[in-house]
This record gives sequence, structure tokens and C-alpha cells, in this order.
Amino acid sequence: MLLKELMLESLPFSSGELEVLIGTAPFRYKEYKIPKRDSDKFRQISQPTPEVKLLQRWVVVNVLSQFPVHPAATAYRSGRGLLENVRPHQKNRFLLKVDFKDFFPSITSENFKVFLKESSYSDAEIRILCNILFKLDRRTEQLRLAIGAPSSPALSNILMYRFDEVISKFCDRLYVVYTRYADDLTFSTNERDVLCKVEKALPEVIAEFGLIALTVNQEKTRHASKKTGRQITGLNISSEGEVSIGRDRKRLLRVQIFKFSKGELTADEIDSLRGYIAFLQYAEPAHVTRLRSSFGDDLISRLCS
Repeated sequence: MLLKELMLESLPFSSGELEVLIGTAPFRYKEYKIPKRDSDKFRQISQPTPEVKLLQRWVVVNVLSQFPVHPAATAYRSGRGLLENVRPHQKNRFLLKVDFKDFFPSITSENFKVFLKESSYSDAEIRILCNILFKLDRRTEQLRLAIGAPSSPALSNILMYRFDEVISKFCDRLYVVYTRYADDLTFSTNERDVLCKVEKALPEVIAEFGLIALTVNQEKTRHASKKTGRQITGLNISSEGEVSIGRDRKRLLRVQIFKFSKGELTADEIDSLRGYIAFLQYAEPAHVTRLRSSFGDDLISRLCS
């Protein structure tokens, strides 16, 4: 069955409505900016309209799910997350952290067309998928991946499969562990100076990959060690090799729990605190047990409910 027929079968649109929606999807985004973490710069968010989101989610389930994602990719995957990105590096003394500049917007519809060249989709169907999945960049007149579209994470993972494969094989030869959480790349080893070879080889690996015009954000490249402190995607690795949210966050968390016990938090602050304790239960459950000892089982249970 043709792609459009499959969509009409399961989506609440008439043939005419679907035609118009697909044709105008690259323009149907609301744009706003949010401050970047640890920076005075802003990140552009492009939020698709509800109708376009519905199409994008359909494509994720019915099209993108058929393509493989590399085991080194830990973001945006069911049953995997921040902890799975950190654990492979727990026992290694030396870290290299690298990220890509403007990762999602670097990915264009042309990259996706090249990726689908050997697939069973017709040229017309590929054009439909590109319209649904990519946003028009009015400055360059290119269709680019949007930060804010529900399909962008899954699409980035499948398009990065070849990169993850190439860099993983290179790292295996050097006995280096590699994981990727979206645009955050982490490398670790117990051998001193090996990670300098990885950093030096990255431009060559990117060139060999070739599908996407990736650029390393040199300002954010960091070397770390057991001595200087190891942090990966917001989680710390202690000198004993245990994953932790870190002392500063634990202190702030205790302050917030104390305020909650005194009825001094707003409804939004309580929701935020509950969310963080749920994350802590996933990332460092032993600390939740310690909080129960400090603040009482009843109080922490109220925050866990």
C-alpha cells in the first residue's frame, strides 16, 4: 500500500486535507527562544502545529521505527537515557567530551533523501516525508530539522547510525569506550593520552561519514579525569566509580525538601521537586533512601506519589 493511503487509513484527515497539510507542513511552526544552559545565548525552538505533530508522530511509528539505531546512541530511546549514557564510562579514569554545533539544524532534507536512496520509497513518497519531517529555513530556503519537532530526535538517531558505526570501530581499536547522547559525544579510557588521538581523528571520521555536515563545537570540547572530576550529561562519576547527581544538587534538593515540609513551595515548585526526585530514583536510588532517613519516610513518599 502507498504511503499516503496508509496515512489516510489511520489519520483523521480527508484526502484533500492531508494534501494541503503535507504541502504546507514546512511552514507550520511557532518559533520562540529559550536561554541556553550555562550561557547568555538563546536556543531557537520551532514548535510544529498540532496537526503537523500528529503527522510526525505517525511517521516515527510507521516509517522511522523500521531503521536501526546504533547501540552507542543512548538518547531518545525506550528504556535508555542519561544513566545508560554514563554507565559504560564508570570505571575509566580519563574522559573526552565533545559536542556538535547546531546539531539538529545541520541535518537537512537532502541528507534524508540520500539516506533513503536505496529504500523502497518512491521519489514522491520521499518528498512527502521530507515535507512532514523538516521545517523551511527562510534564510537559506533549505528544509532543516527543527528543535521542537517530536520526530527530530528519532530521525537524527537513524541518520547518525553510520557515524556511530565508524567512530565505534575506530574507538574499539584503541580500547576506548564511546557513547552519544544526541549531540553530546563521550569517550573514555584508562590509558593516558589516547583520547588526544581520538580528538585529532574526529574531523577525519566526520569527513568519512559524509552524510551530514557536522561541525565540532571546539569551545565545548573538554578533557577530564578522575583527578579533575568526571561529569557526563549532567551526572557525576565519583572517585569510586559511582554515578551521582553531585554535592551541589544534593544540597539544593535538601533545601527544597525542607521548604516543602514547611509549606513554602508553590504548586509549580512542588511539581518540579517531584520530577527531580523521580529522576533521582532512577539515577541514584541510594540517595532517595538517605533522604527518607533524614526527612522521614512519610514526607518523601508524599513527594514520590
